[in-house]
Amino acid sequence: MRKLSVLIIAFFVAFSIIGPHMVVEKNAENWNNASYWKYNPIGVPPEWYGKLAGLPKTEWLEGTYQNGSFVYYYDFHYESVPQNILVIPNLTKSLRISIVDPRGKEYPVWNGMVPDSLNLGTVSSSIMRIAEEKCNPKPIWPQLLFHNPLKAVFAEPGTDCVFHFVPLRGTYKIVITGTFGKLESNDEPKVRILGLSYGRLGTDVYGRDVWTGYAYGARETIMISILGAGILALLAFAVGSLSVISTKFGSVVNAASKILTSTPSLPLAVLLVFLIGQLDVGIGTLEIHVNPYVMALIVAIVFIGTSSREIRSIVEEELRKDYIESSRAMGASPLQILRFHIFPVLLPYVVYLFAISVPGIIAFITLLGFFNVVPGFNWGTIMSTPLMAGIAKYVPYWWQIVPLGLSLGLIAYAFIDLGRFVEARFLKRSKT
Repeated sequence: MRKLSVLIIAFFVAFSIIGPHMVVEKNAENWNNASYWKYNPIGVPPEWYGKLAGLPKTEWLEGTYQNGSFVYYYDFHYESVPQNILVIPNLTKSLRISIVDPRGKEYPVWNGMVPDSLNLGTVSSSIMRIAEEKCNPKPIWPQLLFHNPLKAVFAEPGTDCVFHFVPLRGTYKIVITGTFGKLESNDEPKVRILGLSYGRLGTDVYGRDVWTGYAYGARETIMISILGAGILALLAFAVGSLSVISTKFGSVVNAASKILTSTPSLPLAVLLVFLIGQLDVGIGTLEIHVNPYVMALIVAIVFIGTSSREIRSIVEEELRKDYIESSRAMGASPLQILRFHIFPVLLPYVVYLFAISVPGIIAFITLLGFFNVVPGFNWGTIMSTPLMAGIAKYVPYWWQIVPLGLSLGLIAYAFIDLGRFVEARFLKRSKT
């Protein structure tokens, strides 16, 4: 199992380095820019799950220019209809848009000026006409309003479009032409199918790409955790050792460690980040951003109290031993005793402290995300999204929670397992 722990740690360290290069950096830069994600479906699972469940994927359709019109082909072979169909014009001309089903039947859906984007899946008079022509029984307006109106477009003719949907599979055509004349070849609009699945890890309640948050956030999360645990181990060693020395400096250090031990870690961390960090407006929230390296130092300071007290106890116990008294009698100074006698005893414990601190720090900085404290771009930013969205929007999207929870669990297991190995290998030996 020890090899497995090492492999897990090596994998996540490698992923934290490679992960940010596996996403579009612009996606990470615009994580809190609501308008950037407006062409994505909201709250849909990954594409691989969509293939298993028969859910349409999100995709841009490629248009072909045919005699003054643009024709977009959509291969519909799913159990459910897309969330929406967006038409994004690149011109200010009046457009006529129609959908041709696999039987060759053409249904007009729009005729007029198109705004910034047009949602073909909204309830309109055109959709109602299609529903009245195709569906049996004919749906009424409220039924289409509370169900996906595109069911009328993709339904088998003569079937119940609302409550017992039967899909008409095949190749559909979306035809866009000018109302008062032909379009030019450089007038091509964009057409996007907002499916019920998206990318590698789906989208959240704002339409953001969860894979971007997971892969790009791994670097900051693991870097802060490992660096913070390293700083914590070194500071705890220094503070715990020096606090034993009977000098004014040692007394000051001892008093500081007592204060940190009795201070609640979460409020202290939030306070330090608020004083040092920078306020930023996110999607409906105010977020506090702080440099990841500074955050690693803050986390180390927050957790140093208990760790330094444990090291102090080890040093005090070691100083009572006979060989230490012999060194004092031979004229060794306190610093020499710490360097030549105490340090070799403390080193295994410092390694053990580092190993068990990493998972705790990862969990801690993830928890800070729930308070809109964002040290860099870390996993806390996406773990906290459901709660930051508010109760009205909260949906427990498993594709947003499970990958992060599983990753945190594996990292915690690996480091705790290594910590136990160090404890069994060195700490017990030092007691004998």
